[in-house]
Amino acid sequence: MRLLPCMGCWMWGILRGRRRGIVLCETMTAMIPLFHERLHPGPFVTLIAVIFGVLLGAILMPLSEIASVVTAVALGVLFPAILFAASPVVEVREDVVVAGPARIEIDVLGEPRILSKDDFTTILGPEIRPLDFRLVRGWISTGVEVPVVDPKDPTPALVLSLRNPEDFALALKAAQKEGVREGESSRTR
Repeated sequence: MRLLPCMGCWMWGILRGRRRGIVLCETMTAMIPLFHERLHPGPFVTLIAVIFGVLLGAILMPLSEIASVVTAVALGVLFPAILFAASPVVEVREDVVVAGPARIEIDVLGEPRILSKDDFTTILGPEIRPLDFRLVRGWISTGVEVPVVDPKDPTPALVLSLRNPEDFALALKAAQKEGVREGESSRTR
């Protein structure tokens, strides 16, 4: 992937440097996620959406066969497309975790705990806490729990459905480590 600098950085000469032909600026490096996962539906849910769209189109069969076929094809494509477009994204960036509509700073998050299928079922069932922020999709059975260590925040933890919770945990730990290094270097200046 080749990234080009934004015009402001190019014009003002705030370029960070060239590494292997990639030009990055401060703005662009903050935008590149360490972890990115779209919580799109699995094949079974997509198939259900296609079938539902086709069946809605079939309702028009007594009125007009052409309208029925056109509607069935259109809705059979439209419903899965809406499911994919509306799927939330979970990202770990240099300084923030983005989980759907929520954005939370890295420095107020604790150690992530990877949840297996059984752990995930337990934390959403008998051990559910009403104040947790949850971004859960029924078609994803694994996830991660990240405690919020900010005493001013009423949310005790983030509970996220993820297909790759190990990668999320590694990216979060790397971002937290980088944040600690930057905090130490700014204190020494």
